[in-house]
Amino acid sequence: MNLHLVLVAPLVAAFLTFFLSGRDPVSTLRTAVVLALAVAAFAFPVLAAGTVSTPLHTWFQLPLTGTTIRWGLASDGVSAWLLVLSSVLVPVVLLSARPVVGDRMREFAACVFLLQAAVHGALLSVDLVQFYGFFEAMLLPATVLIGLFGGCERRRAAALFLLFSLVGTAPLFVGIWYLVTVPVLTQHHVATDFASLQTLVASLPAPARLWIFAAASLAFLVKLPVVPLHLWQADAYTEGPAPASALLTGVMAKVGLYGVIRILIPLFPQECAANSSLFVGLGLATVLAGALIALRQREARRVLAFSSLSHLGLGLAALFAGGVAGTALVPRPEAVSGVVLLMVAHGLSAACLFLLVGVAETWVRSRHVDDFGALATRAPLFAVLFALAALASVGLPGTAGFVAEFLLLVGLWKGAGIVVAAIAGTTVILSAGYTLRLVQKLLFGKAAQEPHESFDLPAGMAWGVAPLLIALVYFGFQPGAVLKAARPDLLTRLPSAQAPLVEDAPHAPGR
Repeated sequence: MNLHLVLVAPLVAAFLTFFLSGRDPVSTLRTAVVLALAVAAFAFPVLAAGTVSTPLHTWFQLPLTGTTIRWGLASDGVSAWLLVLSSVLVPVVLLSARPVVGDRMREFAACVFLLQAAVHGALLSVDLVQFYGFFEAMLLPATVLIGLFGGCERRRAAALFLLFSLVGTAPLFVGIWYLVTVPVLTQHHVATDFASLQTLVASLPAPARLWIFAAASLAFLVKLPVVPLHLWQADAYTEGPAPASALLTGVMAKVGLYGVIRILIPLFPQECAANSSLFVGLGLATVLAGALIALRQREARRVLAFSSLSHLGLGLAALFAGGVAGTALVPRPEAVSGVVLLMVAHGLSAACLFLLVGVAETWVRSRHVDDFGALATRAPLFAVLFALAALASVGLPGTAGFVAEFLLLVGLWKGAGIVVAAIAGTTVILSAGYTLRLVQKLLFGKAAQEPHESFDLPAGMAWGVAPLLIALVYFGFQPGAVLKAARPDLLTRLPSAQAPLVEDAPHAPGR
């Protein structure tokens, strides 16, 4: 399995998209969807291949430091499922974008492919500098999607998103720079691939480890996000176009959680153990705040934004509610399994809801929940799909969300006690409250104006969303296909490529 094809395919798709017609958005849409399906064709074999990697090569050496930056790609069950999630959502996002972006379909599709390429790069990286580059590269296309195709306040929302993201990753850049300058201080050759860093970080003084851990934590928690680092999220998800919001919450937010489970906990097991109570507290605060704020929202997409905040906060709390072996954090296996399934289930259900709400907004030309009303009679197919997506988001038994939340609550109970689990469990009740309220308002409420027409859900949109809902039900009854990705050494073994074909010779600093 050539992982470089998985990385390069969306870049090639973005490049080809620039040559499509800017005056014929319909043909541009069709070609972009074909390109997205071709990208997906490269990603699905990675899931079937299991753990795969490429040879590890020297990429470049930093002058005056003696530090080697290496290039390699690796994928296991977790990254493979997120790659597939990205590859499944992109065609559906493109199919739903035509009413929103109008004649600028070419530019929209190019930005979507560039964002997908950056996500793929972050998920496949085996070097910290390599990962950081792709992690930062996500910002540009995401900011353009919000700022160019969004609503009236799109520029403010894009600026807020960019500001929070840069402030969150700036300390991580400083931490990486400290790591690459270690050879100058120690006169030893250092490489920044994850396998080498695991040994290097363990040998650092405790204060240095702590502040690098804090820097990495900030970067991932802003991307997730958690309270109080969430102030960018609601505006970005609401002012940005609904298809882009589906991609941001369905894929990009998962890279933040992926960074926690694949980099933060394995690299800093002692610091994670020492600060586990803080992370559990942040997760619980995010669960409760997200749900309570969602109950008070009057705009449909803001309800969905804070709903996403609440669900992902539950995953963060469960991860850090484990035991301690020696000085290292050992999350409960139920929590690890639940988080892996949560990323897939939430990515599917949240994307469906954002996409469907976006279509409804174009119909009624409003975001206020009271302006929709009676869509069950005016758009029956929309009503069925939206109700199913909403029930899947709540965690109805028989859907993947139910299995994920059950495992997370069991992990919290065993790891932190019944009181913490009970507090987190309130999200099940609260999420049912705000989600069913949204269903009632959109589908059965009294519209602000008397309905004079029926609405037809675009066929492409229906054919795109329906498979996502089918997958949510399938994984609800057969979750093992995803859960087997949560192998026992998931949080102790960093992603790594194959050994270098030719070992790098040590270099003295400055040579």
